[in-house]
Amino acid sequence: MQVRLSRRTVLAAVSVAGCASVLNDGNLPPQGVETPSDSVMLSLADPEQGVQVTARLCRYPDYRMAWLWAHAHTPDGSFAFVDHNASCSEGFSAEDSSVASYADDAARLHFERIGPTLSPERGASRVSVCDDSGVEMRCALEIVPTLLRPGLLPGRMEAFGHVVGEVRIGSRTWRVSGAGQFHEQRQTTPRFTTPFTFATLWSERMAGTLLAIPGQSSGYLLTDDGAPLSGSVRFDPPGAHRRLALEGDALSGVAEVLHAYTIPIYGQAWRGAFVRVQTGAGVLFGALNDWRPDLLYSA
Repeated sequence: MQVRLSRRTVLAAVSVAGCASVLNDGNLPPQGVETPSDSVMLSLADPEQGVQVTARLCRYPDYRMAWLWAHAHTPDGSFAFVDHNASCSEGFSAEDSSVASYADDAARLHFERIGPTLSPERGASRVSVCDDSGVEMRCALEIVPTLLRPGLLPGRMEAFGHVVGEVRIGSRTWRVSGAGQFHEQRQTTPRFTTPFTFATLWSERMAGTLLAIPGQSSGYLLTDDGAPLSGSVRFDPPGAHRRLALEGDALSGVAEVLHAYTIPIYGQAWRGAFVRVQTGAGVLFGALNDWRPDLLYSA
């Protein structure tokens, strides 16, 4: 496809050693409503140890609630945590503040940004959650951005760089180090109303994002030794191996799914995947996500 730009029902809470887990499809705020929201995410790939981690917080302060996501893929297996009914406080950090902090009321997911929104000097995340079987995940990650760009959507910032920290799942701990991504996004328009495919990909020397929605697409690639490249993008339909490309073959490769997972949103399955992409310029790691691909790719 080439276009151009112009788990489930509510599960009971599990409490283990003071760690509570709720996986549900709370479906709040109502789908399609215009309301202020902000999201923040930090992700990492450590290919030497085979560890990939992502954590995302999305706050809806007028509803005093937040969505929490935390996923990991390791040599020991995978970890998933989703809570769509977490409580959060009202109000946002100032958009032009040089320091920002984001968290749910219980601080199970906590993020910080040091430096201006569009040129952060550091980003950090702390995670303390349990999955539905009571296995605990704790991690503390910090990113020093080296490649920066306003995101493909209004109100969004993308920062890529080197991430270090510690990830503990159950009794196993990894000291991790590798390329990763930090983003912030503020908006009042409704979330999850438009089908999309989105990829965020990184290595130590280059990174970028690719986005396709019905009738439109756009993407960019940043490198440490050249001007940003941008243009329309192409994605194959979802599959274990999936070709993707940035216009003019500035970036072209096949995304291999290392671990796939789903998140229930408004009665549909948001589909996420940790991926490895072999390109002519080298190997990239990251995420490749779909929302309503049945409406984006024709049979």
